[in-house]
Parts: sequence; C-alpha cells; structure tokens
Amino acid sequence: MTIKLTTNEAMKMLVEAYSGREDRTDWANVVIEPDQDTDANCIGYASSFDWLMNTKNLCDKAHLMRPLCALMKNLLAAPSEQGRGFGNFFVKAGNRFIGAYAERGETLGHKAQASEIFSLFNDLLAKHDPSTSDFSVKALTDFVTAHLDEMQPQDLKAFLNYGSMLTHKHQDQKGEHQDALKQFVIYDKTQDGEFPNLPMNQALLSVYIGALGRAAFRIDEHDHLPEQPFAHALLRLSDELHRISGADCHIPGCQLVDLHLVSQTITAISKAYSHTDDSAVRRRYEQGVSALVALTLKEPTSKLTHYGSAFAPTAHTKKALVSNETPAMIDRMIKAAQERPATGSSIIESSALRFNRQVYLELAFRASKADDLNSVEGKGRLQALADVARDGLRSKEDFSPLGKGQKLWLTMHSDDERTKMTLLETHPELHKETFVHDLGV
Repeated sequence: MTIKLTTNEAMKMLVEAYSGREDRTDWANVVIEPDQDTDANCIGYASSFDWLMNTKNLCDKAHLMRPLCALMKNLLAAPSEQGRGFGNFFVKAGNRFIGAYAERGETLGHKAQASEIFSLFNDLLAKHDPSTSDFSVKALTDFVTAHLDEMQPQDLKAFLNYGSMLTHKHQDQKGEHQDALKQFVIYDKTQDGEFPNLPMNQALLSVYIGALGRAAFRIDEHDHLPEQPFAHALLRLSDELHRISGADCHIPGCQLVDLHLVSQTITAISKAYSHTDDSAVRRRYEQGVSALVALTLKEPTSKLTHYGSAFAPTAHTKKALVSNETPAMIDRMIKAAQERPATGSSIIESSALRFNRQVYLELAFRASKADDLNSVEGKGRLQALADVARDGLRSKEDFSPLGKGQKLWLTMHSDDERTKMTLLETHPELHKETFVHDLGV
C-alpha cells in the first residue's frame, strides 16, 4: 500500500529513523510528494538533519536512501522567498550527504537520484552564495571524481559552471579549505614534477581526475605509443570530454594555469594520434580535442574584459596575475605548441589553432599593464604565441575580442611587426594614431 507523505512529514519521520528510534515504516512504499511550497516547519529540523547526515549513519540505514533522496530534492529545489533560498537551511546537510555519497556510493546506491541532488546543490550554491564554512569543495570534487562515468552530463552542468567560483572562494582561504583544492599535472620525466602553486579550476580537474583516476602523469615520448597506459588514458579522457561536451556543457573561468594543462593535453593527444593508424581511435582523439577546446574556451568573438580575464589569479577578480611561475608557464605553453606534430586532421588542427589564438588574445589583452608581458622578454613570449597562431590572426574578426586600446598597443609597442601589419591592413581606424606614434610626435 502506497504511503504518501508531505515534505514536512517525511522530514520528521526520517529524522526519527536516522536517530535510531523504533521505525516500523514501510519505506519501500513511501512516496514523498513534491511540494509547491515546502513546509517551513522543516527548518526546525535543519540542525538535527545536518548532524545525522554522516557516512556511518547513512550506510547503516542504507534502506532509507530512496526516501532520503526524494526529501533532499524537495528541500534543495524549494522556491526562494524574499531573496533567500529555503534550501540554504540545508546546505550543511546537503554537503555532508554529497561527501558521504562520494565515499560510499556503491553501498548507498540510487546513483541517478544522488546525481540529481548533486546538481540541485550546485544550483543552490550558485544562486545563494553560502559561506565556505557551510560546505567544502572537497565533497563536490570527490563526488565527481568518484562517480563521473556514471553521472549524466545534465547533472554535471551546474557544477561545471560553478567550478571557477568554487576555486575563487577557496583559494584565499587558509588551511583545510585551500588544501582541499585539487591539482592535476602532466610533466616530463626530465622535470621535477612540482605541482603548480596557482589555483586550478576545480571543475576541469574533477573531469580529468574522474576520467583518468589519478592526478599526475610523468611521461616521455615513448608514452604516446598506442600500447602505453598514457595513450589509453588519453582515450578515456577524450571519450569523457566528448560525452560531456555533447550535452551543451561548458567550463567557464579557466585561467592561465588551466590553459597550460589544456595545451599539454592537445599536444599529447596530437602525438598519440600520429602514432596510431586505427581510424576509430583517431576519431575518438579528434572528438576529445574538439570537446576540450569547446568546453574551456570563451566564444571566439566574445569581448575580453579584465573581470574574467585568463591572465588573473582567478576568473572572479580584475587583478592581473602576478606570480613567479607565470613566465615559465608561458614558455611551457609555447614549447607545447611548437612541439605539437602536424596531424593531418582538420578537426585537431582547427581546434589547436583556435586554442593558440585564444591564448594569444588573452595575454595580449593584459600585456600593456602586466610586467610579465610588457617587457623585452614578455614581448618575445607574446610574439612567439602569435607565431603559433598566425593562421588564426588574419582577419578583422580574428582580433574582435580586443578593444581599440589593446590593438593600438600591439601596433605601437609590441615589437611584433607581422601582427602590426595585419592589424593596420584590417583596421584602417588605427592608421593615424599608429603613424603619429611611429613619427615620435
């Protein structure tokens, strides 16, 4: 016999059941009806509910997972009132639920429902901006890395969108919050393999670690051969990126350190592609590169702004990136682009060109006011980036993300004659000011 409960009734009964009181409810036949207006009496149970949402308790009473998921969905999806989300009262409980599921999801089951709760929780974070003391980035990233291949892309979408803000909110924190930020690194066997100190986009890294099962690879040229574990890992990553990208997902707010990882990946996949003759494998690599670029880059014609610039500590500050790692990181990106073999694949080549062009534009946008770029060495790096993106810097539209000020700086101060001539040929409005500057008037 079906037992219908309101959200408030279910809350009361589940709190009692998880508290260890005698429970004779036939939970297999319970249906928790979605409420248009969730009963505010639930708020009175918020602190008790939070305390009960621990891994041991959930696993000891795994038979309650189905009604618990239905209840959590009602709580987190409840309409906001007067600008405050009802679900905010259950942020801690939601965070603890997600952390427990990340750890013991195989025991708890109901993966589809848990993934939906994960999605609703990330929507809640994005809309209501709770304190990082109420939730941890680790619970969210652990959930994705543990269950990525089982999650539907639509349940990942809110997390991918919010990943850059998660990174921003945690990167200035001391101790456990900052330590909880994940890192991912690919390094040559000739390098020491130190992890970068800069905060990396937690959504992007969760996809990498979830797909690959590890946070670091130490490789040489031999590892790109088809039979090598690294080549197989690149295939798994390509498949996962393609699956996610196909659902219209995006990972906004990727910074220079994230783009460095993307550049390494594009070059690694290009090498692996060149080492195989298997058409099916090559197709998977092509899909992976195309998806990675689509997921991580801004739209080709999007105007660049200081807020959201890739050349910043995070995507949510206007400050220019100041780090002793920056010059070396740019050099490694240039090296990766220069070492990438020509694949003969129109998909990989066009994706790599789009990526190189975007990196150049991102840095050119900040160059005039960034010491790392507005110097003899910095201008040399910028020109090297332009050289690997030349075929994508030919028309007026190619430079459309830049404002007039940045274009003038390139014609007047960048010392890059090829870019200067292209800009003057495609932007007649720059002629007069550039001519006056060149005359020294």
